[in-house]
Amino acid sequence: MKCIIVILMVSYLSLEVFTLNLISFGRSQIEPRETSTCEGRQSPGPICESCDLLSTCVKHSNGWVNIPVETCDTQNGFYCNARLGSCSNATGPCHPFSFEGNFPCTSHGVFPDPYDCQKYHMCYFVGPTLVSASVDCGSDKAFNPATGQCSLTITHPVCHEKQFKCENAGDAHAWPMSPNIFYICKATSNQDERVLYPTLYRCDDGEIFDGYFCRADNAREPNATTKPIIPATSTLPPSVVVPTTIAPVLPRVCSDVGLFADTQDCRKYYYCSAISGNLKQMECPVGTYFNEATSSCAFGSC
Repeated sequence: MKCIIVILMVSYLSLEVFTLNLISFGRSQIEPRETSTCEGRQSPGPICESCDLLSTCVKHSNGWVNIPVETCDTQNGFYCNARLGSCSNATGPCHPFSFEGNFPCTSHGVFPDPYDCQKYHMCYFVGPTLVSASVDCGSDKAFNPATGQCSLTITHPVCHEKQFKCENAGDAHAWPMSPNIFYICKATSNQDERVLYPTLYRCDDGEIFDGYFCRADNAREPNATTKPIIPATSTLPPSVVVPTTIAPVLPRVCSDVGLFADTQDCRKYYYCSAISGNLKQMECPVGTYFNEATSSCAFGSC
């Protein structure tokens, strides 16, 4: 009986070592775009621990645990896709661009991630160069393209339905929930396979994308009142100019484009549009603060 127990223990340990070696080998072949944990997400279902490892989240008596269910064959173009709940060669957070910092900024502003509902990208200028900073909403929060905030949860359709449709290179459509943003489908080759993917662009402020054209958003009420974005007691960034008139239809504007810290709240910042000069207040996700030095949200507290 003791011999049987010893044999079973050795077999189990050998399997564990083999599994760890296999996972380690896979990870050495591809740089994961991000690492997710069930404890951090706090919800059940499939999760990509890395681009080559699919797990499922289960709540144990001691908390949430990641249980690996599939190792993806990245050598043949199959990557973890949590939305599909499987390893897939379909476009996703890990395919075809399986590395960090790949978001192509086409203009200044905030853009949703085409593949990851919990992530968004802040595009800003460093000197003459347009760069991007990726921000993860964290926990079970998801990015809301309509508001530019992490105000949704991962149960929202934005996390379970593909947000773009690319059938041919050159296809162009408005982005769901935010028609001011649009995407153009482009093509690339990966593992000898032609892959179609979206690149995001933005119309001018006050415009929406409709049938290959940016046009004025006539649906907006011209006489609608606009709630003040900045409290009267706050200290404005040096570039901000508040109109002297009290007419509610006039937006608050800024003379310089960029991202500026809110001196009253370290988790908030102002986005000044390069097109119209309109000023919009935004907020970093929980667990982050606005780093004025890098003009982006950074992990930590202020």
